[in-house]
Amino acid sequence: MENNRRKGGKTILKRKIFINLLLVSLLLSVFTSSLINVVPIVKIVGAGDITSDVDSDTFLTLSIYGDEEPPEELPEEPPVLRIKPKINWYDFQTLAGVSKLNSQINVNQKYKFCINISSDQGWDDIEYIDIAAWFDNGDDSIIYNNSGNLGGNLNMFLRYENTTGTANYVMLWPDDEVVRGTMTEIAVSDPAGSPAHTECHNLTFSFMPRHQFRYAPGDDSWDDTKNAINDVWSWNFKISVIDSGENATSATTSYVKDEFGVYSYTEVVSAGMLTIRGAPGENATAASNITINTRSNIDYSLSVDVETLIHKTYSTAHISNQTIWVRGGNLETFTNFTGCKPIYFYGSASTYHLAEIDGTSKKTSDVEYKCNIPFGQKAGDYHSTIHYYLGTPT
Repeated sequence: MENNRRKGGKTILKRKIFINLLLVSLLLSVFTSSLINVVPIVKIVGAGDITSDVDSDTFLTLSIYGDEEPPEELPEEPPVLRIKPKINWYDFQTLAGVSKLNSQINVNQKYKFCINISSDQGWDDIEYIDIAAWFDNGDDSIIYNNSGNLGGNLNMFLRYENTTGTANYVMLWPDDEVVRGTMTEIAVSDPAGSPAHTECHNLTFSFMPRHQFRYAPGDDSWDDTKNAINDVWSWNFKISVIDSGENATSATTSYVKDEFGVYSYTEVVSAGMLTIRGAPGENATAASNITINTRSNIDYSLSVDVETLIHKTYSTAHISNQTIWVRGGNLETFTNFTGCKPIYFYGSASTYHLAEIDGTSKKTSDVEYKCNIPFGQKAGDYHSTIHYYLGTPT
């Protein structure tokens, strides 16, 4: 009986232990499951509520079968025809094509005016293309040839004639101070013109300024503005295109204007050889006058100096240059050398003769020498070097 009671007590104790273990297991299961399935809530400090959103990245396309009508094309308006001829562009260049607008050129070299001209009235309506050029003498307000001085070294007039059906290039003036060159003329198209009416030509007119074509340094600034005359001490030019008005109510003219400069040029071209013959104590004069040929496109002075005369055979035999006398040019009376300074035919050490208004050189042909041969001077031939100096203020 006692044994049965003990066995029953053990059985009850085992059941209690089992039940407790089962409860613990269930609790652990529930706790573990909660850790796995919890969704965390993340809060961002300062973020506003996001209550809506919009997406516009997709499209709806609807296709309807049938022929699509082409868009209506507006008629192209014809270009407006001009009454006056049009100068589309111009330049002043070397023969190699380098622009010399608002810059200096050299004398005795060839240059060309380049022009592109359109005429909506037809090229036969264009009668003249005139190129007038003039030295402004420091005043841009003066106009071409306002002094009435045609030609020379101060102005020039080139002309394209188209009055007889055959184009001709002429130089109305000056004479020998400028050499007329050649003309080229090529028919081209004007993209802004009317295919049915507009005629367009490229033209070049070359010329060569000679040695005394007036010096023009400009004003040290050379404003590059096109179609403007705004630099003093330059050569101004004006290109005019004259339409006859055959297909219009009256004649018309179009023009452009601009400038270029000219470098200075001075040269003693030649001087005659001098021989004086006489006896000791004689005031001997050269058998004939000599000519000094000079060139200058700017104001100038011309002087001469003579070295001591030395015997050709006996180098110890000398004659002072103070025995030599000279006159010529603006020096009207005989003047002798002092041994230390030159004698001036034109100008002085501080003044200058005005540049020549015409011609390609200056020939001073009245230069006369004489020598007061000292008494007792050794006979024979004496030689001395003569120095001519052509100076300018530049």
